[in-house]
Amino acid sequence: MDLNKIKTENEKIILSLNGEVCDWLPSCELTTMRSPQEIIDRALIMNAMINIAFNAPIEHIKKYINDNNLTSSLSDAEIAILALSQDTIEEQDKVNLHWYLESLWSLIWVMSKFDELSINKPIPDDMIDYCPNLQNEEGPEKFNQNIQLRPFEEVYSMRDLYYRAMWCARHFNLNAKSNDNFNMSLIMERRRGLTWCLDNDSDWDNIAQNT
Repeated sequence: MDLNKIKTENEKIILSLNGEVCDWLPSCELTTMRSPQEIIDRALIMNAMINIAFNAPIEHIKKYINDNNLTSSLSDAEIAILALSQDTIEEQDKVNLHWYLESLWSLIWVMSKFDELSINKPIPDDMIDYCPNLQNEEGPEKFNQNIQLRPFEEVYSMRDLYYRAMWCARHFNLNAKSNDNFNMSLIMERRRGLTWCLDNDSDWDNIAQNT
């Protein structure tokens, strides 16, 4: 895998969007990609937890996770949220879960459900069609059947793009510049999902986001 070529191609993409690049920003570390089942389980958990952000009963989400044998794959933060009630959950918890939409979108890309994960494009309105609909009592089949993970190099290249795009977003923020193509929160959450997929030693609650 040619890391310099990946870096150069991704810098061209960022520049084409009127972004800025840091020539000395190093390449990402090469790690071990997670198994298909690990990625599917994380996507199922995130898809379920997102419903809490939209006021779904926590007990219903907890039951779905238990019924689909996903409890062992929960993060510490997710376990803590599932121990709450509708009366005790904080609004910030819901905000954090709402951002799962972006991370989940990157995992769905890793699972080859769609082709383009552009850094300057929002999630499409039909995202729900890619995911199990808990309101309609759909099971996990949309994620655990006919899944073909993208190869390591392709996922690595995309993570590298989001890594460099995040440097650009931070650079713009620090210098009070505006560019709608580089939304920090969108880029950060998608990068989080890609990084987790590529590193089987990573902790979902503590994904490194340094640039």
